[in-house]
Amino acid sequence: MPSFRSLGSGCSGRLVPSLIGAVGVVLWAAETTLITFTTAIPPVQTVGLAFVFAALMSPIVWWLTGSGPREAFRLPASVWLIVVGALVGYHACIYYATQKAPPAAAALLQGTTPLMIVLGSALLPGERLRWWHVAGATFGLGGVLMLIDGGGEAPGSWPDATYYLSLIGIAAALWGLYAIVSRSRPDVPSSALGVFYAASAAICLAAHGVLESWVTPTPSEWAAIAGLGILPMGLAIYFWDFGIKRGDIQALGAFAYVEPFIGAMLVALFAQGYLDLSLLLPGTLVIGGAALASASLWNGEAPDAGDAALEPSLE
Repeated sequence: MPSFRSLGSGCSGRLVPSLIGAVGVVLWAAETTLITFTTAIPPVQTVGLAFVFAALMSPIVWWLTGSGPREAFRLPASVWLIVVGALVGYHACIYYATQKAPPAAAALLQGTTPLMIVLGSALLPGERLRWWHVAGATFGLGGVLMLIDGGGEAPGSWPDATYYLSLIGIAAALWGLYAIVSRSRPDVPSSALGVFYAASAAICLAAHGVLESWVTPTPSEWAAIAGLGILPMGLAIYFWDFGIKRGDIQALGAFAYVEPFIGAMLVALFAQGYLDLSLLLPGTLVIGGAALASASLWNGEAPDAGDAALEPSLE
């Protein structure tokens, strides 16, 4: 049975890993919509239960890819702190804020993550920060500030929208930073994520016991929580981690901008949000900033030799 290691060895080297990472981006698009179906459940409880489903799904991934979790237990404590801290902190913040923020604007605001990846990749070995990175960041920041200020929804519909949208923006930027750190640590195998999911579930459920009161989910809420754990919090992060470590990080960063728009459309179709012209300008600025920041993808510039040193594997 082929492993993820063999998938990165052919097909132009980084193409297949990049495509695998792109699948993860598409799976992420369901996250904001699924969260809106769990608003009656305390956010830390939701995150903890979702990570339980992600951990339970992981043995299937290990079996299909011929990998395993054992390498996680040989990693230093600093790696555990960074990975588990990012998983718990990002998702707890996002789920808490998304339950109380305008859904469509929240979906678009998470576009700060791919912008951070495009810009942050310039700091990796063999990469350089160029004028289009700075210009793209400026446009993207303008769009983000407009989203935080207006919320993209009817005035008064979402009390304290600025506060909760700001939390989402901060969390999304931190996840972008985590992606850069992940790229720079090829020694951390993607197969270790299943163990990190289990550790994150234990931490979140323990924190829930201290900070929140248990709310028994309804069958539909259990389905939404399971969907969160298996798709955006489980498979998506597996695929994304593999793509970030072995694929084209700038291409993935640029492609990640399809996720907020897919997410916003899903919210409009299946949840309580809606799309209107107030989202058009900030959305255009954010997406246009990403495209400009990724100009090297469009002008045919070859990747730098520094990427050759990054040869991680799933196992």
